[in-house]
Amino acid sequence: MENTSLWNQIKTMFENSDRDIAVLGTYDSNEEKTVELLGISPESVLANIILNTSGVVVDNWVRIFGHTSSKTKGITGVNAVDNSGIPQRIPGMLIVGSDIVGGIFAINLGKFSDNVGTVWYFAPDSLDWECLEFRYAEFIAWTAQGNMDRFYMSMRWQGWRNIAKEVSFNDGILIYPFLWSRESDIENDKKSVVPFEEIFKINMDFKKKFMAE
Repeated sequence: MENTSLWNQIKTMFENSDRDIAVLGTYDSNEEKTVELLGISPESVLANIILNTSGVVVDNWVRIFGHTSSKTKGITGVNAVDNSGIPQRIPGMLIVGSDIVGGIFAINLGKFSDNVGTVWYFAPDSLDWECLEFRYAEFIAWTAQGNMDRFYMSMRWQGWRNIAKEVSFNDGILIYPFLWSRESDIENDKKSVVPFEEIFKINMDFKKKFMAE
């Protein structure tokens, strides 16, 4: 675990946020090996998140991935990183966060020729990737200080906080009819807590079926 001035700045930003931000502690991890495997500078914001947390939860809605622990999936597991440090889950993308309704935040490592190195969002209401036009450090700042209410306006319902607080780090909310479907009515759709992996697989399967990569 690192105790750097950068990590202290990140912690202070989380603590000063008007959001409910939980920084999950370290348990049984190999965080330094994770940073080395991914080839990340130890002085970067991403490395500091990995080294010092087993995940960060923002308003019980967004999950930011840290190192692996007994209770949380870490960034290497989420990305199915191989022994050479290359993410296999979504080739050309490094998944760094998600939200409980199936959205994915990922750094473009080359999947898209434009805006390499920036954070993109896989939107569950369109099954498409959107460039957010900011770097990882800006993404972290956005989770603490940005206008998330506007960003998620079409994907939240009255009383969403009540169910969100019951969702564990590795789970999500499966919404049916699916958010991308014409039949979707966010207020009345059925909402079930399931493993996030299930939501991920459903979304990727439908993306392959309906949309060209």
